[in-house]
Amino acid sequence: MIVLDTAFIVDLLRGRQKAQEMLSRLEDGNESVCTTSINVLELYRGVFLSKKIDENLRMLSAMLDQLLVLDLNEDAYEIFGALSAWLRSSGRPVGDLDEAIAAIALAYGAGVVSRDRHFLLLPGLRVVEY
Repeated sequence: MIVLDTAFIVDLLRGRQKAQEMLSRLEDGNESVCTTSINVLELYRGVFLSKKIDENLRMLSAMLDQLLVLDLNEDAYEIFGALSAWLRSSGRPVGDLDEAIAAIALAYGAGVVSRDRHFLLLPGLRVVEY
């Protein structure tokens, strides 16, 4: 299972070739694709910051209808706490939302596909770059 990060979904919605090619490779490899409730929050924020709110809401809704959305759960809470504390104590926080995305992915045994390199700093998280 692989979590589609916010930047990846935005690139898909914008028709970026690299993202489309990566999605095809994931699907060809029988990888189950999903996203997290945190990514959905970020995506909706982006929609409401855009100039084409109605159009972008429709596009986002259509995309989300095709994806499983992983929610926070008890395992993710604990993983987030430990991961976030470790990152802060080592002076390398990556941001609360991305730490929560990583915690959810780890709780579900999923990787993350992203172009955000800071995910590579997170121990135990499988990251697929594109």
